[in-house]
Amino acid sequence: MGRALDMLMEKLSVEETVKKTLEEISKRALREILAYMVKGENDATSLYAFLHEKLPEGYPKATFERFMMVEAEHSRKVKQVFRSLFPGEEVPEVPFKSWGEILVEKDFRLRSVGDYLGVLRVAMDAEQLSEAVYTMLAEMLDRPEHKRIMRELAEDEREHYKLLKEEYELYFEFEARKALDELIRELKKGT
Repeated sequence: MGRALDMLMEKLSVEETVKKTLEEISKRALREILAYMVKGENDATSLYAFLHEKLPEGYPKATFERFMMVEAEHSRKVKQVFRSLFPGEEVPEVPFKSWGEILVEKDFRLRSVGDYLGVLRVAMDAEQLSEAVYTMLAEMLDRPEHKRIMRELAEDEREHYKLLKEEYELYFEFEARKALDELIRELKKGT
């Protein structure tokens, strides 16, 4: 029972972080929002490279390799938009913690299904945040070409989220069954 509660609390904590981050980002200048998205795409590329490298066979390694390439392309496109709006400027550092930094702080390793679920949850939340920010950028930007790029990026993020969610639900069901079995064993010990 404790593990199920921990999983729920972690999910709520990450969702709150996503919500707060979106609120903070929306108050920033356009150049900072674009810089945040470049950082986010680089983090996503690293996250999917981590999953591709660390997962054993039987997991969707090819999917994560494809995501890794798509996210690297997203970074290139956002930098291209940034440079067209702010010629001669470098993409600045941003004051937000990146998902990569959060994973490093938590010393994430893939030792169990629960660990894998945790990484998938972070990836899902990052994809939802990215979709929301790209949708916001599509509304903010004036040039039709930039709006189109942001809508395409938002759609890619939505598709990544859907695939991650399917993977998450598959393994969450497995982990929930395992937790239920443990609870039943504990209850039987007490009788």
